Amino acid sequence: MSEGKIRWGLLGAGRILDRWMKGARQVEDMEIVAVASRTEETAGRVAEKFGVPEAISYESLLSREDIEAVYVPVPHVGHKDLAIRAMKAGKHVLVEKPATVTSEDFDELTACAREHHVFLMEAVWTRFFPLAEVLHSCLDEGVIGQVRLMQSSFSFRSEPEQVPRLFDPNLAGGALLDTGVYNLHFADMIFGKEPVRMTGLASMDTDSLHLQVDEQGSYIAQYDQGELAVMTSAVRTDMPDTAFLYGTKGSIEIPTFWKPSRMHVIAGDRDEWIERPVSQKIAGVEDEGYQYEIRHVQECIRKGLTESPVMTWEKSRSVLALCDRLRGDWGLKYPFE
Repeated sequence: MSEGKIRWGLLGAGRILDRWMKGARQVEDMEIVAVASRTEETAGRVAEKFGVPEAISYESLLSREDIEAVYVPVPHVGHKDLAIRAMKAGKHVLVEKPATVTSEDFDELTACAREHHVFLMEAVWTRFFPLAEVLHSCLDEGVIGQVRLMQSSFSFRSEPEQVPRLFDPNLAGGALLDTGVYNLHFADMIFGKEPVRMTGLASMDTDSLHLQVDEQGSYIAQYDQGELAVMTSAVRTDMPDTAFLYGTKGSIEIPTFWKPSRMHVIAGDRDEWIERPVSQKIAGVEDEGYQYEIRHVQECIRKGLTESPVMTWEKSRSVLALCDRLRGDWGLKYPFE
């Protein structure tokens, strides 16, 4: 492993790169040396846009011995194949969420990581924000007492022609795997355990567009001490992306909880907004916070870890298993039948 900068390859050219690359530019000890895509033309456009030195094929990138880690930013259904190919080539992998479409698929990823002794992590960036640490401290110190109920929503309205993959069942479209996983990961951050019960409802084809995906869904998780997490995700309904925590001694409000930078604490005589804005290091580049997960990945790689102690494989699999259960209840299967 290089003692200097860790050298990365971009294994795909998804739209998320427009945002992720802003965070990567804030990380001093990484170097992105190549980008690959299904077509040379696409890879070339991305390389020019972000100043990546080389645009090459998947095979060429994975054969490069000087590339230690790869980021996989492609649609959901492409995650498993590219991640496994990369790990078999000896590369460390940061794969976008959801890491795979099903929990069984994720088992294949972890087995491959173990076999080839490489690092693997699902890119759940929410867990690495500075405010997440402050939130954990507040909960650990019992500032609002025992959390009895969490409410969260991550929803927006999109049209099929805007982001076609969201509405294509063969691409594992729908709200749950796109925004709903944020709700489920956040619930895990708050309660730190798996629910004992999960139930929910989803709406499909509500406006005669013949969309065989979950356009919107609401679901409730119940935990072993009666705590509840009430969650909503949607791709056809716009709602505030806010989480509320209600405890025995007070409450916390977290706007834009999936990339948190501020929270409102009300407990006893305390009524306070706490802010931890994302640090910016490059003039004209406004990073949303992807730098934090990237730095964590690099720290794990340098320590020789195969698994993050924060975003563990168990947590990724647990959330995917909950998605499997909900989608099964809703009659949504992949591949589409």
